[in-house]
Amino acid sequence: MKQALELFLKRVAFKDNYTIGRLKFSGYDEHNNIVEDNKLLCDTLEPSKSTQILIPTGKYKVIVDHSNRFNRDLPLLLNVAGFTGVRVHRGNTSKDTQGCILPGKNDKIGWVSHSTQYEQKIIDLIHGYQKC
Repeated sequence: MKQALELFLKRVAFKDNYTIGRLKFSGYDEHNNIVEDNKLLCDTLEPSKSTQILIPTGKYKVIVDHSNRFNRDLPLLLNVAGFTGVRVHRGNTSKDTQGCILPGKNDKIGWVSHSTQYEQKIIDLIHGYQKC
């Protein structure tokens, strides 16, 4: 039975207009044994450091709930100091982020592709661990 999930976002490229990261995860069973360890989930795109809307490095609880703005269920980071409504949602460039994390595949400079697919993959992963 899957019981706990940890998502890890490591920022790997700080550019003038965007930040690229790698989102990995580890999952644990009811005895706190590792079920899935440090698996790469996707790349990410966020604003640049110079925008003042790059969320602080830290550990955050993530839930999936309904976003009125996007009118669908999305991952939401809780208790981010100085920020509200930080979500993981689809998008392709830094113009789409407004401080949020865009999942996808960084296969073009300043861009993530297949974002819709990765958004759903993250939601399914979180739901899979929450059901247990």
